[in-house]
Amino acid sequence: MLESGGQIDAIYMDFAKAFDKVSHTKLLIKLKSYGITQEIINWIQNLLIHRRHCVKVYGKSSDCMSVLSGIPQGTILGPILFLIYINDLPDICEDIYLYADDAKSYKLIRNDSDYQTLQENFNELQKWSNKWQLQLNAAKCKVISFGRGDMAQYKYTIISQNIAILLGRDNIISDLGITIDQELKFTNHINEKIQ
Repeated sequence: MLESGGQIDAIYMDFAKAFDKVSHTKLLIKLKSYGITQEIINWIQNLLIHRRHCVKVYGKSSDCMSVLSGIPQGTILGPILFLIYINDLPDICEDIYLYADDAKSYKLIRNDSDYQTLQENFNELQKWSNKWQLQLNAAKCKVISFGRGDMAQYKYTIISQNIAILLGRDNIISDLGITIDQELKFTNHINEKIQ
């Protein structure tokens, strides 16, 4: 894309406590919509719904409460259930790339129309996240522009508590453990690894 000119704007998204916020009821609805048999759905429902937690501090325990949301982490089914929960997200948002609870969207920006398209795509993701109760962490959602030379600094926003908040902008970002800068150089990543 960079060879054709312009710049690439990427929005890196962070779901706040993603595995903990998955709605049991909505996950079961999605399982049914994918044609999972009722027998397996009942088994998963027992795994999710019949959990209780309490807190112990200085030897004293709170009353146990039912867990109403979340996927048990550390289980074999946990990541699969989360992927099923977010499986329809690429149908809603163009150019979104997912890896577990990491998400990013990017677009070649040649003009204001391209910028608007990326912002609208991000707006659709926000609508989806509100509907499915996976809130985006506004403070951890970041924008980076990849390119050479002077680049336009478009301002992308996120709606949080009915207020439009400007997304933070970085010149260096970690993408699945690889640190890259806005010129797509790996110097920072190499320096981190050899220290």
